[in-house]
Amino acid sequence: MKGNCLIVQSGGPTAVINNSMVGIIDERMQSTFEGSIYGAAGGIHGLLNESFILLNHLSAQDKYRLRWTPGAALGTWRYKLTSADFGAIIHTLQKNDIRYLFYIGGNGSMKVAKTIDEFAKRAGYELFVIGIPKTIDNDLLGTDHSPGYGSAAKFLATSVLDVKMDMASYTESNRVTIVETMGRHTGWLAGACSLAEGPVEDDSQVLIYIPEIPFDLQDCLNKVVNAFQEKRNTVLVVSEGIRKLDGQLLDHKELAFDILGRPRLGGISALLKGKIEENTGISTRSIDSSIWQRSSIVLASKTDINEAYKTGKIAWQYAVAGYTGVMVGMKRNASSENYQITYEAVPLKEVAGRERYVPKEWYDCQENTMTKAFKQYVLPLIQGEMLIPMENGLPVYKRVI
Repeated sequence: MKGNCLIVQSGGPTAVINNSMVGIIDERMQSTFEGSIYGAAGGIHGLLNESFILLNHLSAQDKYRLRWTPGAALGTWRYKLTSADFGAIIHTLQKNDIRYLFYIGGNGSMKVAKTIDEFAKRAGYELFVIGIPKTIDNDLLGTDHSPGYGSAAKFLATSVLDVKMDMASYTESNRVTIVETMGRHTGWLAGACSLAEGPVEDDSQVLIYIPEIPFDLQDCLNKVVNAFQEKRNTVLVVSEGIRKLDGQLLDHKELAFDILGRPRLGGISALLKGKIEENTGISTRSIDSSIWQRSSIVLASKTDINEAYKTGKIAWQYAVAGYTGVMVGMKRNASSENYQITYEAVPLKEVAGRERYVPKEWYDCQENTMTKAFKQYVLPLIQGEMLIPMENGLPVYKRVI
């Protein structure tokens, strides 16, 4: 291998994203590569402004600490790139003799990685571009699931379980609590909360609403009122992107847009709280877990941590083998009784800018919950815990920039 390599963290952070970065660096240490390994400070911002951090000399302790540190240690940035920007990026990569580019992110990031690969080819510049999946939304095609999802799923399912325990503390309670999850246009995160249905024996109902299935407000209100009259608690889990029967977002009249031109989602729980109270008179609480679901490492899944690390190691192996324009995909062995994952190279053109939705057959429209098949899918992804080193009762995190 000749030249240098660059790692970019892009899109929304997760609890385990730094494990992929450390996996790349650790695998590099096992190779004969003699070039420098850099990180782009602030993701795309670093690419555009030639702001690179040398990572060759991270100590074993630094790398170990990064593995339990949530958030993007290199930094990230949301920005809509132009053709001129891509040309400038190729020039910067050439100037710094970057021959290996590792791009960690979701479907939007995979689109950027694909475009950089195409621009490099047009320019006649030998560059090996490897995408590494990362998103709590779990909406990436080409992989059984995405690193980051398992930990967020575990956090949310635990949170709903905690809410149920709190509500069950009150005798003859008929409270209503709404829990909002991220997920944009998919319901993978909201669906994971169905795992909280079984462990506690109580009469409460957990209703889950995902974007893939139209939201019927009247049916929801009926179920809330019925449980209230029966002296039962209700937990409503709503994905931020749920849509009405006409296909419009529930809060479409109040929409704003981000720098990428996407609707700014969030706030559905507060909106639904108002509708329940207005139509039924039942006092309702709403909880928006917001960035906690992607930034909590204390409840991170050990399976998720290990797989995020492994995708980084596999990415380096693909680069050494001469792959480019591919993403590291995970494939589940469906024939095995035990959870097993293998890794495969997936062309970026098959995943870039596309979304993966929850199969509709994994949703029970009558009970407004997830089926056994969905639970069997997600349950292996939340297994195991990581012992987080603490000082003065708090976790000790590590930053690179």
